[in-house]
Parts: sequence; structure tokens; C-alpha cells
Amino acid sequence: MRGRIAKSRTADLFAAAPPAAAAVAPAALAPVAAPPAPLTLSAPLTPAARSRTRQLWYAVVFPELTAPDTALLTLQRLCIHAQGFTSFVSIEPPNALLLEIRGSVKLFGSLKTLHAELDACWRRLGLTARSAITPSTLAALWLARAGSAVLAEVPIACTAWDEEVLQTLRAMGVAKVGELMRLPRDGLARRVGTAVVQALDIALGRQPAPRRAFVPKERFRARSDFETEIEHAAYLQCALEPLIARCAQFLRERQAGVQRLRLRLRHRSGPATEVSLGLASITSEQRRLLDVAVQKLTRLELKAPVRSMELVSGSLRALSAASLDAFAGLTGASGRDTAPQLVERLRARLGEEAVYGFCLIPEHRPEAAWRRVRELRAAAASQPILTEGMPRPVWLLDEPLPWSKPEILQGPERIESGWWDGKGVARDYYVANPHHGAKLWVFQERQSKRWYLHGVFA
Repeated sequence: MRGRIAKSRTADLFAAAPPAAAAVAPAALAPVAAPPAPLTLSAPLTPAARSRTRQLWYAVVFPELTAPDTALLTLQRLCIHAQGFTSFVSIEPPNALLLEIRGSVKLFGSLKTLHAELDACWRRLGLTARSAITPSTLAALWLARAGSAVLAEVPIACTAWDEEVLQTLRAMGVAKVGELMRLPRDGLARRVGTAVVQALDIALGRQPAPRRAFVPKERFRARSDFETEIEHAAYLQCALEPLIARCAQFLRERQAGVQRLRLRLRHRSGPATEVSLGLASITSEQRRLLDVAVQKLTRLELKAPVRSMELVSGSLRALSAASLDAFAGLTGASGRDTAPQLVERLRARLGEEAVYGFCLIPEHRPEAAWRRVRELRAAAASQPILTEGMPRPVWLLDEPLPWSKPEILQGPERIESGWWDGKGVARDYYVANPHHGAKLWVFQERQSKRWYLHGVFA
């Protein structure tokens, strides 16, 4: 049921000053068909209040959006459609949008036409929606949730307040917003808290309610259509260079970078070929973007001739003030390859998962004390790790190997942990005699007394 516009005088009922204001009848909340005028208040409006009443809010509620994991993503997509009507769109979880539409009324000719166009948009998308328009955000939202045209008749459940607050109000005999606004202001604040009083002030336009506008994630997207089909991946490089140059210019203008690109190659028939281009760090450098793309295309085998290509960036990321360079100071040549470029080339040739970094985890068991990460961090790995006087190697085997009893040089270091996750260990670790020029890190299981090789010192 579409909410209609209510010309509210209820601010008089909720005024803290003259007691006589509480005698105003709820009938003053009757809807009007004309576009809403500013709220009629008994107290003089301040300049800030007059500015607020010039706003006009369209609220729309989608009752079918009930799954929390998908509702937010759906609302973000709906914001893109809503921005065809106004530049200011705000998400109200879990299933509503708020649009400031005062500036769009003249564009669409009338408020009635604009309201109809907005409602028709949701119907075209196959969505069930309830909407309302008022000069205040909360009033529009409550009316849309209730499917009502009169603010005083809105059930208090439509305010979405805490269940404890709603139960307190029901125990007081309050079931609708109109009944709530007839209560003494100070007493209401003592019984249910100031947040309820503040929400009523916002709904009546007596207090501002700043909203966060939805800002869509900006991405680069460009397409190139070929006059003749391209049958070899090597020939795609020439066509790709202008797209990479445009992408780099796009990023420079926004002082942003990307860490991932996606190249989509379209064929005469069949699905498009997707090529993912990953970068070791955030960048906007044309040389690095092109280098990664060329490395990927060099190894690509086309399943069919290509008719067009499209380059799409990942989400834009802020550029850091400086980038870490593992080879800084080793050469003064300009245009040298940096550590991220080396990683990008290795990943392009060997695969995305073949080159990785690692991070340490506070865990006693050696095999559980680290994990692989995509980001590479500078690490001083030339020196062995020391734990209470006992060295530990940087190189661990994927799985401990059975080993004959070695000649012990140093130890033991006892590690007994992991009983809580079913992967408990009870081991005594030792540094053993060199094997083919390298010291070994071995352990003996305390229960079985068997020996295992677990690591090698550089």
C-alpha cells in the first residue's frame, strides 16, 4: 500500500512548553494530496530548521529482502537504479532505501509523476515495494514500513526500536505513534530513554538527521572491437596497449591504484575467455600493468578467434606514499624492475598460487605457526629464529619425514600443545649434525620414541 504525504502538526503535541498544546486532536494528522508543505509548528523555526524542511524524502521498503547475507548486496544494486532519479541515495538496513528528491520534482514535472516513476522502477525489477514521501527521513520510513498514509496510525513496531523499549511502551498502553506523541516529553525520556524522544523529534522535523550517501565503487571499464578476428594471443598485445594506457590515465586522474585487472575476450560463439591479472601491490603504473598482461597473454592458448576484448579493473584503492623496494640501492639505473614486478612476472609464468608470502601466528607447533598470504612482506630470513636459546630453521618440510637417530648437537626444546583441536603434539626438538653441508632440525616423539626430520638450516 503506497504511503501518502502527511502534513504534520504533531510537533505541537510534543512541545515541551505550553501544556495546552497537548490538547490538539490527532485529526490534525490527516493526509493531503498536494505536495507537502514545510511542517507547521507552533514554535518559530530557526534558519537551520527552515533548511531541513526544504528537504523531501522518498522511503521505499522491500519486504521480501529477508536474508541478511544477500540483502545488503541487493540494496547496493538497487541504489544504482535509484541514482537515476536523484544523486542522494542512502541505505537503511535491513531492507529499505531513502532518497532525497526535492531537486528532482521539477525535472519530472510534479511530485506525483516522480513518485509514480520511482514505484514503477521497482515493479520493472520484479520487486514488491512500499513507499512514502514526507519532509523527514524517519516519518517517510515509518509510513513506508506500515503501508500507512497517517503518521499517527503507524504501529510502534514500525519504528524498529529495541524489543525491550517496545515491550515497555506496550505495557504503558501505547500501540501507535500518535498515542506515543501525546505522552509528556520528560516522563517518556525517563521511562524509555532519550533515544525515543530524539527519534520522534527527527520524525517531526524538529531535529536534523544526517544520512550517509551511497557511493558506488568506481571501476575502469573499456572495450575494443576488432575489424578482423584475432587468432593468436601474441597479436592481442598491440590491441591491449591502448586499453592499458587509458586505464593508467584513469587511475592517475583519481590518484588511485588497483591490485587486480580482468581481461574478457569475446568469441564469435561460446562463452568469453576470462583472464585474471593479479599484481603484487597496488599500482597505477602503466609499465607494470602492461607487463603483467603481456606475461599472461604469452602463455594463453586461445580456444577460438577473438572478436573483441574488454578490460575491467578491480576496486580502486588508495596509493601509498611510498612503495617498498627490495632492490633499492643496488642499482642506480632508472626504470629498474622492483620487487613487486618480479613477483608479478613469476606469478604470471608459474601461476597465482606459486609465489606467496607468509605471516607468523602465535602458536607453539611449528607447522601451525605460519600461514601463506598473497601479500609479500619484507622478512629478515638470513638468520635463524631463536626461541629461548634454541634456533629454529626457516625451511620446514611440508610433512615430517621418518629419520634414523641422529648425532645431537643442541637440545632439547620440548613442544607439547594442540590437545584442544585433536592435533596435539608432544615432541623434543634437537639440532642435529650436518647432512650434506646443512644442519638438521629433528624431533623425537615422546610417546613412540620415533625420530623425524622437520626442518633444514640454511
